[in-house]
Amino acid sequence: MPRTIGLRSIAAALVLVTVAPLGVLAGLSVQRAWRRQLSNVDNQNIATVRAISVAIDQYLEKTTAALDVLGELHALDVPDLEAFRSLANRILPYQPQWSAILLADPSGRIVDGVPDVATVGAAGDWARATAASRKTTVSSLFELPNVSGRFVIIATPVVRHGVVTSVLGARVRSDGLNALLRQQQTAPNAIVALVGADNRIIARTQDEKNYVGTAATQAFVDIQSRMAQGAWRPTFRDGRPSYAAFSRSPLSGLTVGLALPAEDVDGPIRRILWALAAAWIVVLTLGAGLGLLLGQIIIKAMSRASSAAMALARGEPVAPPPSRISEVNELGSGLQRAAETLQARNRERDEASRLKDEFLMTISHELRTPLTAICGWARMLSTGQIREEQRPRAIDAIGRNAQALQQLVDDLLDVSRIVAGKLRLDVQSLSLTDVVASAVEGIKPAADAKNIHVHTEIDPEAISLSGDPGRLQQVLWNLLSNAVKFTPNSGRIDIVCRRIGSQVEMSVRDTGVGIEADFLPYVFERFRQGKGGTTRAFGGLGLGLSIVRHLVELHGGTVSAENNVPPPGTTFKVVLPAPAVAMYSAVPAWSATATSSKTPTTAVR
Repeated sequence: MPRTIGLRSIAAALVLVTVAPLGVLAGLSVQRAWRRQLSNVDNQNIATVRAISVAIDQYLEKTTAALDVLGELHALDVPDLEAFRSLANRILPYQPQWSAILLADPSGRIVDGVPDVATVGAAGDWARATAASRKTTVSSLFELPNVSGRFVIIATPVVRHGVVTSVLGARVRSDGLNALLRQQQTAPNAIVALVGADNRIIARTQDEKNYVGTAATQAFVDIQSRMAQGAWRPTFRDGRPSYAAFSRSPLSGLTVGLALPAEDVDGPIRRILWALAAAWIVVLTLGAGLGLLLGQIIIKAMSRASSAAMALARGEPVAPPPSRISEVNELGSGLQRAAETLQARNRERDEASRLKDEFLMTISHELRTPLTAICGWARMLSTGQIREEQRPRAIDAIGRNAQALQQLVDDLLDVSRIVAGKLRLDVQSLSLTDVVASAVEGIKPAADAKNIHVHTEIDPEAISLSGDPGRLQQVLWNLLSNAVKFTPNSGRIDIVCRRIGSQVEMSVRDTGVGIEADFLPYVFERFRQGKGGTTRAFGGLGLGLSIVRHLVELHGGTVSAENNVPPPGTTFKVVLPAPAVAMYSAVPAWSATATSSKTPTTAVR
């Protein structure tokens, strides 16, 4: 048996282990806090470049919107260059960052421009790229001969009847983009750069004369080729370390990069973290002393909890005394809830065991009754113990009891399929009149034997339904069989089918003994009967109504039971979804009455 250690010894050891390596723990904690703070810096940098990227996208959207106004000009359908120049000259003064407005065809040929058509290099690349992508694009950075500064072209397609007929471009100065970057909220010494799809710097917040137009560093190219945004630890070109982040716009393909000198971040963080570490050392020292004082309280609380757990194991009432420690109170409450749950489960187990015993006893009785009749009559037939005139009676008794036995077996098989989830429906369009008529015909002999009056009334709007006709007939047959079983001689059963909105309601109302109020909530549960045992007044396994509930729910409907007011009797209601039914004045309501006579009477309401 392993050697045990007392809780007091553990508490003393914890205090010693906490106080002795205090310096080491403080150092590790500071390092961890430092890393967390650096992670926060990365997250803030990513959020900043994402916000700047959104601002760039918004600027591009405003530029595109202005170009779209020009693109709506009907003169571009011809095109009418005079009208184009006239409107372009009116728009250009309101766009101070634009140096020109260009018009090109989808092949890249520059058609016209205001105030000039000057471009450089592959002049039509931006037009061809825009026409091919059918969305706004931003060209590479370029310079113009004898013109100071650098430019990009923001281009948008002009679409007529689903075809790109021309391309409009705004020639924008990089100085304007520099100003746009400087307007964004960043750290005082942060450097923000805008990089084009060709990995050349388009705009920069600091020292733009030396950097705008140059290629981005290879490290930046490598990392932004692998992801759309992220943070990293590069160095400036002068060798200073920095904290950097970038974000590439999915709309324009432009990448916003931000770099913050490491010293601006590390210096304040280092001082703050050392101050926090010193405060933490003081707190830990006080905590060690306080832990020794609270140790005895914890030990007492744990002892009480242990005693409560042992009482739970013995099945005794669990009532742990209150404690000043909230966790111990929660533990006591948990033990009390566990005791209540255990008691409830024991009651459920006992109830399940009782129901199982009653079901086994019931099924033994229900199977033995028809088997006894079948075996008895069969033995008498085989041995010649009955007269010839009694033979039809014997054959009828054997058939009737075999049918009852088959029904018991069918119910058990249906329940097993329901439990296993293997019961399937053959859904089709059906006539509710045929379903009701077949179910009534099935219970007619039993109703005639008890002289029970069966009346059926079907609303013509409810005759069309989608479902499994065999299973719906089984539902109605079970409800009618149940009604016949519990209705006394010369009683009455009413079957009413009517349409209520998008649903069909079938109700079976009898004048029987009704259902006990305390048993009514459990009437559709398996193996549950109002009065169990083999001495009860009514037979059956208690499966019929359970099968009814499952079959109705498989059809997407509901079933309910209630005692009649005023009594006597019970009403079962089945509500099923139904498609819209057209109104036919030629289709009358169907009403039938089955009494003890051999042929039911049919009437039209």
